[in-house]
Amino acid sequence: MPFRKFFLHHFFIKPTPKQFIARIMGLDYSLARMKHPIKYDLYDANKSYEENYSDGPFFSGPKAERPEVKHKIKLWNWELNSPIGIPAGPLLNSNWIKFYAQMGFDIPVYKTVRSVAHPSHPAPNCVYVNPAQQIQLGEKPQLITVPKPEFLEELTITNSFGVPSKPSQTWMEDVKIANESLGDGQIMILSFMGTDGAGGRDLIADYAFTAAMAVDAGGKILETNYSCPNLCGGKAGAIYQDPDSSSQISKAIRNEIGSSTPFMIKIGNLPYEQLKEVVKANLPFVDGIAGINTMPGEVRNPDGTQALPGEGRLSSGICGSKIKAVSQDFVEKLVQIKKELNGDFVICGVGGIMTAEDFTERLNAGADIAMSATAIMWDPYLAQRYHESMI
Repeated sequence: MPFRKFFLHHFFIKPTPKQFIARIMGLDYSLARMKHPIKYDLYDANKSYEENYSDGPFFSGPKAERPEVKHKIKLWNWELNSPIGIPAGPLLNSNWIKFYAQMGFDIPVYKTVRSVAHPSHPAPNCVYVNPAQQIQLGEKPQLITVPKPEFLEELTITNSFGVPSKPSQTWMEDVKIANESLGDGQIMILSFMGTDGAGGRDLIADYAFTAAMAVDAGGKILETNYSCPNLCGGKAGAIYQDPDSSSQISKAIRNEIGSSTPFMIKIGNLPYEQLKEVVKANLPFVDGIAGINTMPGEVRNPDGTQALPGEGRLSSGICGSKIKAVSQDFVEKLVQIKKELNGDFVICGVGGIMTAEDFTERLNAGADIAMSATAIMWDPYLAQRYHESMI
């Protein structure tokens, strides 16, 4: 490394003494990683979803400075600047897509849309929690709200929006604007889901109907969400937990959109054999699998009252730093299942990615692409730090 680059890389970013020594010696400095103070609220958790949709992102700092792109990655038919992005959730519309693409996130996902308008749950939608330890598969922790943490690495929140959607005409027009806002070496994924009873259609039919709308809107890559809706036919649980229900929908979508549009499904973590059966059932119809979304938890205020207002909202999705381990576990299992099934699909790792090192760990575990949601809502420079770490 030239002296100037060495100086900038090791001195200008002001590492801790332990980090500096570790870097000089070429050692793993995971125990000495800097913590990153939370300075921004790009998604203002004190405002409603509608206010964030119309007025956000809330940011007045300098734009990210991206190093020169020297190595591209291949994702289906596209050559991209990097394998990192933002999953369905925080990017509410084209304003959010444009901003984060300019900040260096090369694979942004447009927030999940429906065939019909659907309101958000009332605010608050995000509250801060601090589980004592990493949330494990099968757990449903009892959590208490806490004040906003000081550091990004400590950030864990609820995610309780109810998958809102603007009317189809609104989002279809906005998707075109979002696509046009991207730079070279970037691609947007369009997330969608079905709504049981919409337009008189059952859930499977509406998934397929919405997929066709997504293609018509200009969706180049589609991702459908199986981690939120309930199962078909009155079964208990989420769609992703059931091989038959999920594969029926995937087949209907594939038949509707044809073979030319890459199609991903987003699922949650499961025990190994159950996950393998879900993957096997969907394998003929999908080009990629993303996960995870959130982990369930019951959230109360310190006085014991329900933290999120409204019926059915005691339990909500937990995301952020304390789902890192279960998300990493998902990718590791999916990589092994892919080998066992001789599968040919893209793996998208999501969940608990709070730092540049977390991106690298998820990719090293076998994910083809990796995405961060919670961290980027409070830190727009995460992509910049990742790109700098790759120099």
